[in-house]
Amino acid sequence: MFNLKIGATAAYTYAFRGTAINLNDYLISIKTLPELGIYNFDLEILQPQHVAIYESKDNIKRLKETLANNKVNVVGFTAWACVELIHSIKEENQQHGYQLFAKIARIARDFNAEYIHLGSDMISEYIVQRDSTYVAAPVTKVAIPDSLSYQNILDDYAKRLAKLAQIAQDNGLKFSIEPRANSLICGADSFMDIYRRAGHSNLYCCLDVVHCAFHRENLPIAIEKVSQRLLVFQLCNAIPGQMIHYPLAEGSIEIKPILRALRKINFQGYLMLEIYRSGKDNKDIVDSWYKEGMAMIKKEELK
Repeated sequence: MFNLKIGATAAYTYAFRGTAINLNDYLISIKTLPELGIYNFDLEILQPQHVAIYESKDNIKRLKETLANNKVNVVGFTAWACVELIHSIKEENQQHGYQLFAKIARIARDFNAEYIHLGSDMISEYIVQRDSTYVAAPVTKVAIPDSLSYQNILDDYAKRLAKLAQIAQDNGLKFSIEPRANSLICGADSFMDIYRRAGHSNLYCCLDVVHCAFHRENLPIAIEKVSQRLLVFQLCNAIPGQMIHYPLAEGSIEIKPILRALRKINFQGYLMLEIYRSGKDNKDIVDSWYKEGMAMIKKEELK
């Protein structure tokens, strides 16, 4: 039998609350997830104001009690609030980003998380336009000065990721970076290139169906390319060229070959459902997406 560690990312909560996420939304999510057959969850600090959720001892106590009472584990922590800072050309922004990342890493460690996660992006000051599908969606237009070498940009970026990998390691966490459409890391090949440049053993990959599908990357092949560096696989369905994280039964991507590829590499990481649109859907609808997704995975897992 192929045993996967299956869970849901914080996008589950974002799907029905958007950026208005607060402590109560996470408590409700934790109580609901077991009803959907999900017991692994990752928490997220999406924007700087969300750090406040974890600065209160009472909030931490309520979160931990709710997790324990519902037998839900926090396996990962997404430090999305750091993305723009880490991808800035300004040294002061980068340093602020490292400090915020370290703070989030300490929070993740307190919840006994296994990994901390960040998404790749383009250099902040070179972004002209972003996709409008969801908050912080990938760029659609960039303007890189002609005087700059893209290879040098990648070398510098690799050094930044090595610093983050070390911060994570110092806190007993694995660090996964997510290739995203039109970003400095945009697929399996570019992850492996950055991994070699960074030269840090604590740098892992998080593949997301949507971002691979955007560039029409073959997902089973992408999984094999990354292989043992794959720590997290974010599962949804997708339509190439779009940024919507569709339910598994929708979209144009075949799910079965993905699960077969994970089995082929003896995937030991986390398969995390990540299904959402704009953050404005009804919770009952969101629940049905995740419940049906779990049922589909479990059916394949038993084959």
